[in-house]
Amino acid sequence: MRKYFDVLRKRFFLVELCMSTSQPQRIALLIDTSVTFSSLVIRGVAQFAREQPSWQIFLQPRGVREHSSVPRHWEVEGVITRVTHRTQAAALKRLGIPVINVSRSVVPGFSIPQVRIDECESARLAATHLLERGFRSLAYYSVPEHPHYEDQMEPTFAEVVHSWGGTCKYFKQWRRKRSSQNVTLAELGAWLQTLPKPVGILAWDAVHGHLLCEACVSAGFRIPEEVAIVCGEDDELFCQISYPPLSAVDCGPERIGYEAAALLARCLANKQLKTKPKLVTPVGMLARHSTDVLAMDDRELAQALEFLRKNAYGPLQVRDVLRQVPLSRRALELRFRQVLGRSPAAELRWLRVTKAQDLLTNTNWSMPKVAAASGFSQVETMNRVFRRELQQTPTQYRRSTRSGKVV
Repeated sequence: MRKYFDVLRKRFFLVELCMSTSQPQRIALLIDTSVTFSSLVIRGVAQFAREQPSWQIFLQPRGVREHSSVPRHWEVEGVITRVTHRTQAAALKRLGIPVINVSRSVVPGFSIPQVRIDECESARLAATHLLERGFRSLAYYSVPEHPHYEDQMEPTFAEVVHSWGGTCKYFKQWRRKRSSQNVTLAELGAWLQTLPKPVGILAWDAVHGHLLCEACVSAGFRIPEEVAIVCGEDDELFCQISYPPLSAVDCGPERIGYEAAALLARCLANKQLKTKPKLVTPVGMLARHSTDVLAMDDRELAQALEFLRKNAYGPLQVRDVLRQVPLSRRALELRFRQVLGRSPAAELRWLRVTKAQDLLTNTNWSMPKVAAASGFSQVETMNRVFRRELQQTPTQYRRSTRSGKVV
């Protein structure tokens, strides 16, 4: 892979995403191009650049661990990059130009504006996804410790789990100078043996999720029946090549890129910036086979939930669910509230809202088509439910989630 990058550099692979006949503002993207997440961040920047007639983007192919420095002949006026260590931060500061940090790290002593994912909200989404499937034994597989990164997912994940009456275990992988996948698999397998089953696990990202999936296979644990896995950050390649495919939080990397570009534009215009990082709210959950299970002893409730989730987007009502299970409406409602914290009707509404959120974010469908595909009888009903559940209209939700997203 490194030879491939070197060959491209010799040819001076330069991407000019936006050009103008006037003097353009020259922007450097020092972001790795080898993983899905970073590539989507770049797409978000490109989307913003297309809206700016005076932006010219400079980009070279980079690997995740390659040194990031601005080639002198680029003569750029701004930089968007991942700032993760002091040497890099100091070099960027010496350039004397605006820099935007799109990593999750914060290097002390350097006031670099930052755009990053809201890790707390990601953890809440992942925890709720597992808890709603009946898991009460949960665990967190964290990223190796880094001197300038503070994991905010771990405490939030544990807080949500405990609020539902669940338990939470942890596996922290210590950073090594020379990593060994076999040792890691053995360590993960030994840890998995200690967890009560069934267990739902949040892996920090898709790479960790894929490794956890391999450890389950090596240790003989079935996914998702014994171990359900959610990744805190989606990567289509790693999630889809895993078996089974891994559920993940859609962190909205295109929006991170778009917001970073917008922040850089403010810097270039000498506008005052907030000192706190710009947090980008995750788009939602991408449910795949690794969590396609209901981990509960209550067979009637599991049967009702399965029927509800399979038929939520048609003309379904709660009385249709009652025909599938030998329970009264009152008994069914009590069991739903005990396990999920909401009634069957509320669960049905939330399933439809979640479906509509996905369609509003990832399609250009009209509101009537979105409403029909999500199980709402009419657009007005969808509007009313959105206002009650999300405190905004479907149009407002689409506008807020589509910034920088190419559909």
